[in-house]
Amino acid sequence: MWLSGLVILINAIGGIFLFLWGDYFFSSTMALLFAGFSVIQAITAGIAFLGLCNWSYMMTRMFVYVQWLVAFLATARIGIMAFQLESNKSLISSECWGAVDAEGYSPQGTTAAFYCNTPIDTFIMIFIAGLVVDYVLNLYMYFVVWRFYVRMRLYPFQKGVALSYEQGLYEI
Repeated sequence: MWLSGLVILINAIGGIFLFLWGDYFFSSTMALLFAGFSVIQAITAGIAFLGLCNWSYMMTRMFVYVQWLVAFLATARIGIMAFQLESNKSLISSECWGAVDAEGYSPQGTTAAFYCNTPIDTFIMIFIAGLVVDYVLNLYMYFVVWRFYVRMRLYPFQKGVALSYEQGLYEI
């Protein structure tokens, strides 16, 4: 449960970050897509959290059947975000050094000091490393919830009672 809570927190912070400052790094449409996908990952982690808290067979099953698609799309998202950041490198640098006043604020009033003080290549590597860590945590959470789901599915048969699967689920 702590792992799904951590994944919820990471993806919620990432989604907020992309909703607020994604326009500095990507086009506005791509930033909204990436932020929306981060919210989808947080929602699926919330489903896993609730399924694990309640020992819910239905919610863990829903998570297992939805998360493989989310994990596949997350792989594509990492590649697309890396490509977009690399291709927008000059735009990010010009936003940093051209449109920021002496106090570190852009004309829109959003601070840019958190990424303007680091070299752009280092910033891109940190950003991509964060995405990879998020991806690995999501995959590990999938594995943990999948094992829990399989244990719940096979529980009636592990007790050594000759029951059908449906009878085993509702036995008291």
